[in-house]
This record gives sequence, structure tokens and C-alpha cells, in this order.
Amino acid sequence: MTLLDTTEKMRRDRDLIEKLIEDPSLLGPDFQPIKDLTTDALIGYKATGRGQNGTELDSTLALLESAQSAGLMERLDWAFRCLTFDVAQEAGVTAEVHLTPEADTFGAACPPRLAAAFSRGRRALRVAAEIHDDGFDNDGLDAAVAEWRGWGWRVVVADVSHRVDAPFLRRLELLRPDAVQVDMARPATDRTDELTAWAAEHGVEVHAVAVDSELRRTQAVALGATVGRGRLLGAPAPL
Repeated sequence: MTLLDTTEKMRRDRDLIEKLIEDPSLLGPDFQPIKDLTTDALIGYKATGRGQNGTELDSTLALLESAQSAGLMERLDWAFRCLTFDVAQEAGVTAEVHLTPEADTFGAACPPRLAAAFSRGRRALRVAAEIHDDGFDNDGLDAAVAEWRGWGWRVVVADVSHRVDAPFLRRLELLRPDAVQVDMARPATDRTDELTAWAAEHGVEVHAVAVDSELRRTQAVALGATVGRGRLLGAPAPL
């Protein structure tokens, strides 16, 4: 791809993202069920966004990468967050809604035009914030967690078994998450056992992701997970 082609693609992507920010209904969102691994009872939904169908940004990963490059992540994340709240309320969702606040939004104020929608969602919904690798190492994480807890949100540290060591566990103790995730697509290791042992000791829930088969469900329960999501339990889809 030539420099001209790259520049033109960046311009197209930016225009597409600006369109999504102005009309967030084009973002989706998709909701994947989160269920009790023993009873299949619905616990909540993980909300994910995607670009407009038929465009170069119609996948979540492509959308996030382009928004990061264009410096639009903060605005896009707030637009998606408020859209998720509106959709969940309209559908009468009472289960917990899981979001992944992007690190660029840590400490960022809600845009004034979205403040009413965000305030309605905060009051009406039960919400959990999932922290991924890029957010866990962000300097603004502690302040963000304090803000989320002030809103009544729960905190989930996502997919962390691969990075467990003594400093990491000490950091978890300071963070006091309500749950930690293990990824069943990754082979279990001694680090996974250490993480789940830590969770049991501290009264922290273990959630499993990529529960795509009965075998993985069995393995997740053996690791101490009580809650999970994956293709076996339900695919991401509009409500």
C-alpha cells in the first residue's frame, strides 16, 4: 500500500468513525450471555460494539484499532457506552451488563450531549467494568476504579492468568476486583492455579471466557469458575 493509499484509508476510517459517533445506533451493540456454569441461569451480558455493516470497520478489532490511530477512542467509547445503556433499558434488561471501558476514557468526563443518557443508564442498570491488559497498566486505573465503584459498578479483571506473578497478585489485592477471568482458549498452567487459589482465598469470583464446548465448561468448573461466557452458552447478538 502506497503512502497515498494509506492516507486515503485513514481519511475514510476517520469519516466512518465520526459517523458512528454522531449516530451510535450504527455501532450495534451485540450482547453475549454470561451464565452460571452449573445451572445455565442468565447472570448478565457482555456488550461489544462493531462498525457499520459492509464497511472496512465492521469488526470490533478493526474499529478499535482505527479509532486509536485517529485519536477518537474516547469519543467513540462514550458513544458506545451510552448506546448500550439505552438499548439495554429499552429491552428491559435486568441482568448485569458488562462493558470494557477503554483506557483512553479513564478520567475523561462524559460528553455533555450524552450526559442524560449516561445518567439514566447508571441509575437503571447493574453494570460491571471489565479491565483488560491495556487498561490494567494504565496510570489512571486506580482513579477510574474509584469512580466506577462510586457509580455502583462492579470490577472484573479480564483474562489475566497468563501474567500472574507475585507483583501482579499484590496489585490485584490493592485493586480489590469483584471477579477475575480465565480464558479457556489458553491451556491451564501453574499460573492459572495460582490465580484461582488467590481468588478463592480473597473471596473473588472466577469467571471463564471462551467456554465453547462442554469440555471447556468442565475444565472451567474444575478451575473454580462459577460464571462463564462462550459459544456453548450463547453467541454475541443484538438483543
